[in-house]
Amino acid sequence: MKKHIIIATYDGIGTHYSGVGTIAKNLVFALTKLSDKYDYRVSIAYINVNKQSKIFNKQCFEDSSNLVNKTGGSLIPLCNSSKGKTEWDMWRSFEEWDFACVSLVTSLNLLLNDDEENILILNDTPFLMFAKYKDLVTVKNLKCIYFPLSTGKNHAFGNEDWRNYRIKVEENCFKLIRSDEKSKVISLGKRFAERMNEDYGLHFGEEDYLQNGLCFEKYKDFLDVKFTNKDLLNYGVNIGEDKKIIFAWGRCSIAKGFKELARAWVNVYKNLPDHFLILQIPNNSGENDYFLEVKSILNDIPRVIIIDDFNPNIWKTILRTQNTEVVCIPSLMDPFPHTSIEAKLFSKDMNYVTLISNVDGAVDAFEKDECVYVDPRDSEEFSKKIIKVANLDHIQRKKMIDRNDKTIEQFNFPKIMLNFINNNLN
Repeated sequence: MKKHIIIATYDGIGTHYSGVGTIAKNLVFALTKLSDKYDYRVSIAYINVNKQSKIFNKQCFEDSSNLVNKTGGSLIPLCNSSKGKTEWDMWRSFEEWDFACVSLVTSLNLLLNDDEENILILNDTPFLMFAKYKDLVTVKNLKCIYFPLSTGKNHAFGNEDWRNYRIKVEENCFKLIRSDEKSKVISLGKRFAERMNEDYGLHFGEEDYLQNGLCFEKYKDFLDVKFTNKDLLNYGVNIGEDKKIIFAWGRCSIAKGFKELARAWVNVYKNLPDHFLILQIPNNSGENDYFLEVKSILNDIPRVIIIDDFNPNIWKTILRTQNTEVVCIPSLMDPFPHTSIEAKLFSKDMNYVTLISNVDGAVDAFEKDECVYVDPRDSEEFSKKIIKVANLDHIQRKKMIDRNDKTIEQFNFPKIMLNFINNNLN
């Protein structure tokens, strides 16, 4: 029986603003590569976006369209009552989540065939709500794989009333999923699975993971070059040629731990007179108060550069800059951020060591001898370890970097996706 894989997601198809979008893009990339060897049909259901708006991403859309055309699937724009003008349409309200899931039911009833094995991958938390409406799908040959990428108990996003309601919705949906033998929840990583077990009582077997990873081919242009501080002038970063860099990047969200990093820098900048703290933290998470708080902590502190720009060429260039000595991933609530794998991948033949949070899924990318672990919530410990990593000698750095080079292949996403297909879709 031919397989029909349907991906439902809100970012990474018509838009790309988040890690959710990167995961969707990676799914499209990996399934496109695998389609040369495997006979399956792929359809993609996505939150409709206004193609004249600034958030529309033509490359994402074309890649997705090419995949469904190549495999004989369909590209399905789902209901978006806010007309697709901003990247926050899907997270605006619970009504939007309901609209999208009911719209997905309607689309599936028009699309699915009884003579195919239908597998629906529901990418990110809003699509947990599909569990409320799954019974309305008329074709019963449907396996649902729910793929939440955050939870209300793990991610302190939104005001208290909104978040508490979100948690109740999630608890109800998880209960419905557990009661359906054709549905299951998978986790992005081991640490996030532990949190969902603690918070929601979910249990995960050995095959209940779609580990995060990267499509390495997309990064080849940067991995073959090195830069100097002069090259950073292209992005408005003007520091002396001999100055060292401490770097962190990602959307400016409470989940990412930038406030904790800012406080640690306040404690240590006097001890590191040759170092600059560079933060590429685009303010596109809907958490403007948090962005302003991070800026206020660093407002009068020297040798700080804050870049409010999503451009991925900036972080790629800084990671391949020879004077970058410390890369910080201080995340607090991320299931498994791409930044941790990117730091691992880009470190090949470079000089930096990664200082990584050990309180969330970021640590899933690094063994203890490949980095330095830290609890970002402990400001004193964080400060001491920044100084420690900045002062590591060349031999210590090279040992860690070389170890990462030996283990990076386990984060090759097309291989991860192939294993996932073999374990879950056969």
